[in-house]
Amino acid sequence: MSEPDPLAQIWACADAQQARFSGAEVAAWPDGHAALLIAAGLLRRDDNATTVVCDACHEGHVEEVVLVESPPGSQLRAYIHCPEAGRIPVPLDVLKQWVADFDGLARAVVRGLDLAGEVEEIVRARLWFLGKTTIGGRSRDVFLARGATWIDAPGVFGACERLNSCKGALVLVPGEVPPQDAWTGEPPAVVPLKLVARLEKDRLTFDRDHLEGLLIGSRRMAPIKAQESFPTPPGTRWDEVMVWVTDSTITVEAKRRSRDFSFQAAGFEEKRKRGVPDVIWTLLKVFAMHGGEIPFNGAGLNHKTRTNLKQYVSVLRQRLRALIPGIDGDPVPHVTSERCYRMAFKIASQDGVTFPVPDGTKWPDVTITLIGSGAIRISVPATERFAASSYVGEPGGEVHQWEAAERASELEREYDLRVLGLADGDGRPNAIGKALIEVLRADGVTKRPADDEAMLGLCGVLTKLMAGVEGSPFEFASGSQRWIALFQTCCQ
Repeated sequence: MSEPDPLAQIWACADAQQARFSGAEVAAWPDGHAALLIAAGLLRRDDNATTVVCDACHEGHVEEVVLVESPPGSQLRAYIHCPEAGRIPVPLDVLKQWVADFDGLARAVVRGLDLAGEVEEIVRARLWFLGKTTIGGRSRDVFLARGATWIDAPGVFGACERLNSCKGALVLVPGEVPPQDAWTGEPPAVVPLKLVARLEKDRLTFDRDHLEGLLIGSRRMAPIKAQESFPTPPGTRWDEVMVWVTDSTITVEAKRRSRDFSFQAAGFEEKRKRGVPDVIWTLLKVFAMHGGEIPFNGAGLNHKTRTNLKQYVSVLRQRLRALIPGIDGDPVPHVTSERCYRMAFKIASQDGVTFPVPDGTKWPDVTITLIGSGAIRISVPATERFAASSYVGEPGGEVHQWEAAERASELEREYDLRVLGLADGDGRPNAIGKALIEVLRADGVTKRPADDEAMLGLCGVLTKLMAGVEGSPFEFASGSQRWIALFQTCCQ
């Protein structure tokens, strides 16, 4: 026989006008239930009762409680007056009252579902906006509605523009599911909390797979795995987001909040094969390996991805908005002037970032510029190929033709020190990062011993970043104990 559910006390009173429990009711609950609900923020003490039912006679009349402090300074005592039995003492515990805390329930749902945003009470004590999440690849605005079965529900919820303007609204109800006419226009998706929520210690948790199954209904027979989403902190901008990608996982960080997702949970599973990442995940990894930037020609991609790059980037935008909801703007804008797609957030591969080094590049061709104290810009000479137009004299007149041409240009990339593994989560440079900053600020020369661990580490980082450039990025002058950069340095 299963243990009784503490949440049943909350669900049972959710549709009552007064969701209040007397001391006698709470005392009759199974041991520990009240403490669990209080710890979870779902139950709180209310003012003591001022009237009680007389139990000294058979009339069942309600009398006002009188508190007496006699003698002065002694503990308060409570009494009621019964016409038959006279003054009747009332235990103080009987006067205690508790109420279901629906504001606390709203906060508990936000934590349990890892919603992006913050709680907003839209209609006093009736409707709360809880935030955004992604379920089944679809972004949803999540609401908590109380009293959805009450007679005034159509007027209360029908007048709420915020709710009725949402195309993908999900309304969670702590009580019973209301009839369709409780809503104006197209009814939102409504799910009773008792079907998907449970209490684990002092925290409300959710069966997301079952929640998705309820939303999808009977349209799919295969087992359902809900897509997860990052609980984006309120007010987050894309440039405050950091993403790390491995072969099978993605980590999202923003404003000291971090979550790890498998590629399946993040929505990047190949639908036909199952258990393997799809082509959009491959594209995401390429962005990560190149510091968040890919040229329009898709250099570094296979033929299929390069041919369909525009379409794949469009899908990637949708996936990122679903994974990291609640942020305005384009996560992968195209920079027309530089002919590239560039992530609006910081992204890196756990296997390291690589600069797209043109063939034949040598260290003296490389310029590394310090930007502030938290980022660098790397630039190298490059050859840009383009189509040139000309006219050729032919019998009968000039003929217009196109031919391939080349011109000198410069290839640049900017990297946050965190992306290169040279700073901690707060952007503070580590020992290797400090060594790089020292070199760049000192015109490429720094005095350190030959076995300095930070400089040896910096050689490794730059060699890996600039894979394709032969040799070490530094020379060591043993006589003067100086490390001399073979690349150009600059500071902004």
